[in-house]
Amino acid sequence: MKQLLVVMAALLSLAIAADGRQLYSQNCAGCHGANGQGTAGVFPPLAGNPRVQHEAYVVKAIRQGISGPLEIGGQTYNGMMPAMPQISEADARAIAAYTSKLGGTPTAVSPEPTPIPTDPALAARGKALFLGQTRFQNGGAPCMACHTAGNFGPMGGGSLGRDLTDLHTRLGAAGIQGVLTSIAFPVMRESYKGKPLTPEEISALTAFFARTAGQPANNNQMDIARMLFAGLIGFGGLFGVMYLFWSNRRVGLAERIRSRRSA
Repeated sequence: MKQLLVVMAALLSLAIAADGRQLYSQNCAGCHGANGQGTAGVFPPLAGNPRVQHEAYVVKAIRQGISGPLEIGGQTYNGMMPAMPQISEADARAIAAYTSKLGGTPTAVSPEPTPIPTDPALAARGKALFLGQTRFQNGGAPCMACHTAGNFGPMGGGSLGRDLTDLHTRLGAAGIQGVLTSIAFPVMRESYKGKPLTPEEISALTAFFARTAGQPANNNQMDIARMLFAGLIGFGGLFGVMYLFWSNRRVGLAERIRSRRSA
């Protein structure tokens, strides 16, 4: 009986490890790397990270989120991990069990593992994808529906999400590619569920964000300008509708009598 319980416990441990590996690949690998190596300056490594040895810490970080600066192995990381309440506590524990067994030393890889082409045409394609002028291959919503980046005139972009003007400065190319490959932000995750971005689209968007880096970010004055611009358009439309109704109104009896007398 005792041997049977030991075998069952071993099988259960293997099943949890397998589930943890798959869950990690789906939810964490995009930012922290397939082997938990992390991204220097942005996403800390998990391999050899003493913090991931504490299950409660990992579960809380997954389900409630965490942001930098964090110091791991003498390096500082300023990335932000969003809360992922869609991951159940049981699944978060499975991920914690998997990451606790990742060996190695806590040293993150370079934030620029692959150079991003500076081809203006690639950045222009990324801008078109961001604005929705070019549709994403798998039907995802354009970024501008929720975000803005750089200067797009008085109407700007969406205000539901964060201004992404300095995204390349904050995350670097590797960080952007990781975030867009394995989307963890709840609203964005649902929006692109079953509609992943292609590697080519991710490269184009990364090139676009590289060009917006250093540009003035959106501010309150820009928001006021948007509201005034939208208000003027609305007022003009309302005035036009009122004019059409007035010019096509039915002439009253008194006005017809007065027009006959004057004739």
